Amino acid sequence: MTSANTNTNTNKVRKAAALGLAVLGIGGLTLASAAQLNMGTGSLGAGTTVVASCQPEGQPIGVDFESSFVATDGEYKATSLNLTSIAEACNGLDYKVTVTDSSGNALDQEATGKVAGTSLNVPLRDVSAEDVSNVAVVINS
Repeated sequence: MTSANTNTNTNKVRKAAALGLAVLGIGGLTLASAAQLNMGTGSLGAGTTVVASCQPEGQPIGVDFESSFVATDGEYKATSLNLTSIAEACNGLDYKVTVTDSSGNALDQEATGKVAGTSLNVPLRDVSAEDVSNVAVVINS
């Protein structure tokens, strides 16, 4: 055998060995990674639910503000929000009320509680009456 053939055969053996080691290394990493995953045997599902409204269609909740003039600020402040004509079916359910400006920024903390009766009074703190643009009311169980 010549020296050139020996070098070629040696290079082929080295390449084959390197390729074999690479495959074993990748396989070992895959098994090691899989061994670290703590996967249980659970089930996965999806679904939808119809959410019925306690407030009948065509019977809007009335919105009214109480305000007072604050001389030190030189402007009217909304001191409370009154919600009226709430359906009796909503009684005892949770509510969330947010008052926002025209950009959707909350003007006060979100008010939460339970509906008790057909009207609701939500106190407001330091809310400029001029800035009030929207009222978001969510009633849910």
